[in-house]
Amino acid sequence: MDLKIAMITTWAVKCGIYTYSRDLIEALADLGIEVYVVRLPRFGQKTSELLQLLIDKIPANKVDIIHIQEEYGLFQSLEGSFYSALNKLGKPVVTTMHAVGNYNIDPYVAYHSDRVIVHNEACARWYGHPCVIISHGCKPVKAIPMEEAKKAYGIDPRAPIVGYCGFIAKGKGLETLIEAMVKVTEAGLLIGGGWHTGADTTVYIENLRSSSLTSLAGRCQWLGYIPDEYLPTLYGAVDIVVYPSLQATESGALLMALSHGKAVISSNIAPFREKEKQGVLTTFKDVPDLTRKIKRLLKHPEQKEKLEQKAREYAERNSWSKIAELHRSLYE
Repeated sequence: MDLKIAMITTWAVKCGIYTYSRDLIEALADLGIEVYVVRLPRFGQKTSELLQLLIDKIPANKVDIIHIQEEYGLFQSLEGSFYSALNKLGKPVVTTMHAVGNYNIDPYVAYHSDRVIVHNEACARWYGHPCVIISHGCKPVKAIPMEEAKKAYGIDPRAPIVGYCGFIAKGKGLETLIEAMVKVTEAGLLIGGGWHTGADTTVYIENLRSSSLTSLAGRCQWLGYIPDEYLPTLYGAVDIVVYPSLQATESGALLMALSHGKAVISSNIAPFREKEKQGVLTTFKDVPDLTRKIKRLLKHPEQKEKLEQKAREYAERNSWSKIAELHRSLYE
């Protein structure tokens, strides 16, 4: 069966939805599935008229299925008019929910979609409507050898390094990581990432950067946004990666660390606890607990190596090629 899909998604911007869609589309193409990208603007004011113009660009006479990458902020609460207009095309609709829990929007998406995809069991519970669980895909990558990677950042290869890489905003919990690192005096901290647009920084980021360079004097580097081709160097340079998000339905950034075979410590929230039960990562409850777990992994390399092995296994088990197969089965 030669499938043709119209995928409505953000495109070619600093955005996790774009990265997800790009990797999925590439994997679907490897299976012979043709995907028409219908670009949804990531930024700017949305109107019903603008969304109708987007729907008008869908080559409805050429595609079998319309697949929407849904995140609440992208549609600015205009899902009602959007889905009503979309259903008039008479094509099956698949929606991937990258966030769940909006009790005004979720039922509407459920009603107007033929299938809804969520990424884990926690999201399925929070969504509360019929849905299919398909994990967020991974792209297994071999990190640059540690000694070489640390030298690239001017770091003594013998120095233990804790890292974070992802978008930086208040909900990401970087304050918790920085506070925990104050008492991990034997290690340094690398922070990669920035904001979505503009100069890659915000007042919040600059204030956080300033305070961290004071509290972790001589032990902290801020690297800014890291393009994909430099990620193997960043992950090669770090011994442990921490994701202290205050809330999340899934984390493409965390999965990127697992894809590079890194030992991960994450906040104790439901989607991450699912991975902890599989032995893929370990979670922390508060700042003292995070401090203890960083020190423990640095002191006991066999525990760190076990997490690294589990990370690689998880990434292989959920590689984009396997995730694309699950999408093809759902489409069919």
